[in-house]
Amino acid sequence: MQPFFDFLDGYQPQKIMADSSSQLASTVVSPPSSNGEAAVSQMNNVYGALGAVLGYVGAEAATVLTFERLLWPQRFYSNFKLASVPSIALLTPMSGPLHKVGLAVMDKIFQHGLLKGSHQGHMLGTVFFPALGWTYTMHGDDADNPTHTEPLRNCLWARALAYIAMPPINNPGRHGTPDNVEKGNPQAMRARVTVSHLTITPATPADRASTVRFVSEDTQTPSLRVFLGVITSELTAIATAIAVFATWCSAWALLWLIPLFIRLVSTALAIQREQLIRADETSQSSSDRSFNFEIHCPQADGNFMLITGPSTLVLQFFRHYGHPKRDRFREIVQLASIVLFFCVFPLELVISIVWMPIDLQYVWLGYQLYVVFAMHVSRFSHFGTSATTEAKIAEAFGQQMCGRCTAGAERECSILFGHSRDGPETLKVNLSITYHNRYREGQQSLQALLKGGVENHVPRA
Repeated sequence: MQPFFDFLDGYQPQKIMADSSSQLASTVVSPPSSNGEAAVSQMNNVYGALGAVLGYVGAEAATVLTFERLLWPQRFYSNFKLASVPSIALLTPMSGPLHKVGLAVMDKIFQHGLLKGSHQGHMLGTVFFPALGWTYTMHGDDADNPTHTEPLRNCLWARALAYIAMPPINNPGRHGTPDNVEKGNPQAMRARVTVSHLTITPATPADRASTVRFVSEDTQTPSLRVFLGVITSELTAIATAIAVFATWCSAWALLWLIPLFIRLVSTALAIQREQLIRADETSQSSSDRSFNFEIHCPQADGNFMLITGPSTLVLQFFRHYGHPKRDRFREIVQLASIVLFFCVFPLELVISIVWMPIDLQYVWLGYQLYVVFAMHVSRFSHFGTSATTEAKIAEAFGQQMCGRCTAGAERECSILFGHSRDGPETLKVNLSITYHNRYREGQQSLQALLKGGVENHVPRA
């Protein structure tokens, strides 16, 4: 019991309370360094949460078109020029959360058997060679050439016609019929429609020597124009990397250049495509007669389309033109590019949270936010497709038909199309367009073209 009494003798409540108060005050005035670490950790948690939310939102906005642009640069940058720099640079950087659409792309590739090995599987319907999902009807005239309907596959001309903007129409109700009366108003217009009629023939020496505009498309190794288009599409990433290096002198700037590096390698080893056939040999035979090919497309994508020409020349666009040439090494490079792109965002997010300084974290997150915004804009607009071959064809036709037009009036224009102006595969393509106030009027106009016979549609030499 003695130790207990000794403890009581030495017990001084006032001194203990004073010491406790002093310790508490020192704790409040001078918090331990662990609190600072906790604050940083909390900020990292918030940053990680924002990155995860941004990844979810951005993944929903990305489209397959992003990977089509990666794997077919010869077509998507065929029309790259100075006027297309703003839209390409601001709206098509290939960064951000692409994991969801990347997995969907790989699923389609797996389903088509392209992962089995060399020359196995088929590319039609994959990101290598997308299918429109439309059909066409070839209007035959005998047992050897019966009327039949088949898938349109990846038809360049159908895409190009859908790109042509409809100009304003003068006197929209002037050409109405009694069937157009709506609610007692004979001037009522329900929907403006387009009837587009393409005629494809071999280009003659006179055509090649004329001033008719020539539209080309490269199907082999990408040209310098294509590489400039790819670099331009990553200008925002390049500018951000330069700003980061100039401000912090940090090697983290290289993180923004990873997509550009992957795209340049992918472009340098892009898969080559099937070229046009020699028009001067195949289309001159008596057996290769001209036929009408009616395109069945959604009303919002061109309304009514008709293509007339020798079957060999026209059918190549419905079948093999632009199809990838099988090359297993190049295919593996492209598949690796797809995998890298849907892994980049998650890996960069983890790296930025674990190792990147807090200031650079904000820069990285801000750039990803911008990319997601660009994804939403390009998803619901055609700004990012201004450099494609289809846009170049539509532009060539549109420049010859600029201005207002009258409903029912016919407008015509012509271009040459091929790999080189003097090439044996060069074609002359004539376009005749009429605009109508009602869907039924467009339908009647198309039927009139079909009943008119092929011989009335082929231009005279």
